[in-house]
Amino acid sequence: MAINIVIPASTSNLGASFDACGLALSLYLKVTVEPKLGGFEIVPSGEGADRVPRDDSNLIARVAQYLAESRGTKLDGARLSVRNEIPLARGLGSSSAAIIAGISVYETLSGEQLTDEETLRYALQFEEHGDNLAPSLVGGLVVACIVENGPVRDLKTIKRSWPERIKLVLAIPDYEMNTHEMRNALPSQVSLTDAVFNVQRAALLQAAITEDRLDLFSEALRDRLHQTSRAEHGAGLAQVLRMNDETFKHPGLLGVAMSGAGSTMIAFATDHLAEIGASMYERFRSHNVNARILEVEVDNRGRDIDISS
Repeated sequence: MAINIVIPASTSNLGASFDACGLALSLYLKVTVEPKLGGFEIVPSGEGADRVPRDDSNLIARVAQYLAESRGTKLDGARLSVRNEIPLARGLGSSSAAIIAGISVYETLSGEQLTDEETLRYALQFEEHGDNLAPSLVGGLVVACIVENGPVRDLKTIKRSWPERIKLVLAIPDYEMNTHEMRNALPSQVSLTDAVFNVQRAALLQAAITEDRLDLFSEALRDRLHQTSRAEHGAGLAQVLRMNDETFKHPGLLGVAMSGAGSTMIAFATDHLAEIGASMYERFRSHNVNARILEVEVDNRGRDIDISS
C-alpha cells in the first residue's frame, strides 16, 4: 500500500503584510510513502534533488521522527519518493512544504490524525514562518498570527477565498537568497510612521479583496519594512519591484511584490500575463540575470493525502 501526499508551495508577506499573510500556489511537493523496516530511504527527483539528504537526516524524515518521539510512538521507517516542483531558497516556501510533508508522513505511518491546530503547533517548532506553513496546510489566502501561550506557541489562522480573476506570474531568477540572511538584512528598529504605513496597507489588502477593489491592489502591496532592504541584495529585484509603481504602463497588472524573502518576484494581474512576465524577465536580463517565468494558480485545497492500494 502506498500513501500519496501533496503539499502546495506558498508565497508570503504579500507586500505590506509582513509575516502575517500567505497564499498557496500550484507548485507542489509530492511524497509517496511506502512503509518499510530499517529507517527512512529518500528517493528525490525534481527541484533540488541533488542537494537533499537521502536518509534519516532529510528534513521530511526528521520532522516525522520528531513527532514520533514527542508523542511516544515508534516509526519503523519508510521509503519516500519525493518529487519536488518548488524551487529551493527562492521565497516559495520549500522548507514549509517539507515540514508539513513530514508531519503528514508521521500521520500516515502512525495512524494518528492531528488537528490543523496541532499540526501548525508542531510545525512552528521547526520554523517560524506561519504565513508559509498555514497556506501549505490549508490552501488559499491565509492570515496567520503567532500566539504565545506560556511555553507553547500556537498559530491562529483565517483562510479566505482568493478572487478567481486575479492571476499570478512568478519571475524566478537563477540565484538563491537565504531566508535567515535576508532576515538579518532588515533593520532592527523602524519608525512609527513606517509601522503605521504597513499596518494601513496590510488592512487595505484584505478590504480590497473583500470588496473587489482591485484599483487599490498596488497601494496595498506597498511596503516600508522589508522589501527595499532585501531588494538591495539581489540583482534586478529593485527594478522588477518598481513595476508596482508603474502598473499604468502594463495593461492587466494589479501589482508586484517580493515572494517571501526572495529571490522570486510575483505579479498579480487580471490579464496580459505573458506580456507582464516578459517585462519582468527583461528587467532581470538588463542586470545579466536569467529568470524563469511561470504562470501559476492559487491552490485553494491545501494538503492532500490519498491512500491507494
